[in-house]
Amino acid sequence: MSTQTGNSGVLSFGGSDVTELKNWSLDEAAEPIDDTAMGDTNRTSKSGLPSASGAIEVHYDEGDAVQESMDAGAAGVLILYPKGNVSTEPRITLTVQITGRSTSGAIDEILPQSFNYAISSGAVVRDTVP
Repeated sequence: MSTQTGNSGVLSFGGSDVTELKNWSLDEAAEPIDDTAMGDTNRTSKSGLPSASGAIEVHYDEGDAVQESMDAGAAGVLILYPKGNVSTEPRITLTVQITGRSTSGAIDEILPQSFNYAISSGAVVRDTVP
């Protein structure tokens, strides 16, 4: 398998693409649940329920209705297209709640804006773009 670059990635929220996308991350986890009992000679555990969360960073664009809709508490379907919204390429879909929004500025940079999200229902679905 060859390595890939992320320069053609696309992200959509609520059915529309987010403009000025710089980067995104998706972290998936399933916390272990200890089920060790007296008499066991080693610790044992079961897998807990899966969860997912992540972050999105964009160049701030007040003209992007999607960015403007992503206030903390907003919910919707998030689709990550690591190699672009192109037939047969990978796609990751999950229903999320925006858990945070941050905007900052500095004299020598394009204004960044970042969003944090967490899965709100269902599972992370990995498939390909039809």
